[in-house]
Amino acid sequence: MDLSVLVTQMLILFLLILCGYAAGRSRVLKKEDVPILSKVVLNLGIPGVVLASVSDGCALTVTEIFLCLAGFLAFTVFCALLAKITVKLLGIKADKRLYEFMYTFSNIGFMGLPVVQAVMGEEVMIYAMLFLIPNNLVLFSYGEYLMRDTKGLSLKSFFSPPILASILAVGICLLDLRFPYPIARAVSYMGGITTPLAMIIIGITLNGVQVREMIKDKDLLVFLVVKMLVFPLVGYGFLYALSVPDVMIQILILMMAMPIPANTIIYASLYQKNVSLASQAAVLTSLVCIVSIPLVFLMVSLITIHGPGMR
Repeated sequence: MDLSVLVTQMLILFLLILCGYAAGRSRVLKKEDVPILSKVVLNLGIPGVVLASVSDGCALTVTEIFLCLAGFLAFTVFCALLAKITVKLLGIKADKRLYEFMYTFSNIGFMGLPVVQAVMGEEVMIYAMLFLIPNNLVLFSYGEYLMRDTKGLSLKSFFSPPILASILAVGICLLDLRFPYPIARAVSYMGGITTPLAMIIIGITLNGVQVREMIKDKDLLVFLVVKMLVFPLVGYGFLYALSVPDVMIQILILMMAMPIPANTIIYASLYQKNVSLASQAAVLTSLVCIVSIPLVFLMVSLITIHGPGMR
């Protein structure tokens, strides 16, 4: 990945976040508008991005699709195991399961797909949307289990519009279908709202946030460093050692470097976890990722250049 392109794209995303912040600050848009805007992104924008990625057909074979799904599921399980080991090594006792959840999952649907689209382009979105399926399967099963301390699977939550669009996209790939031009353009326009609107929503939510107070929490600072920097680098080492293709590594590391998912706050509220910690972590990871993502890829490029066994 061209680091200058990545930095430029992250700067563009940061400017969009500033636009959202200014809109919230001036009360043009209010925090009360965020749930509605979020529904637009999740229920229309992201399905549009997913379907647009296969509107001109799919270059993947049936075997490649299922290999991708299996590989992405294995990577998600790896992230869950890494999170469990990390929480144990750090000796986290209070909010243990909440930390496991936050270390395991990233904001794939709401922020991950728009960032991959902005940084890497439409041509790789097929891989990103395939990753969404096993990731959400684990999120709405194991993730919810972590937060509510009981066993069970929320099938209703799993079948969200982005997931349904991803399943439909897989079917389109398997059947090697192509959209008629008007439909292809319509879903492309629909997906086009996703990146700017998602960043604007983040900017709106930052109004009134006391970042200075948050960064006084040492445990939260350790979490930020490990989650946003150490984990993506460990993930890179894991994928590199397995000789995973570079484009797949870039997508997965981008996904891994995303902020924690919005579901963190929702589940924390539903299952009486530490809502304050979840909210602070969501805000800080959303802010930090603008800098941490380019930093991760800079470190990866240095490791690749100077490390042993480079390919």
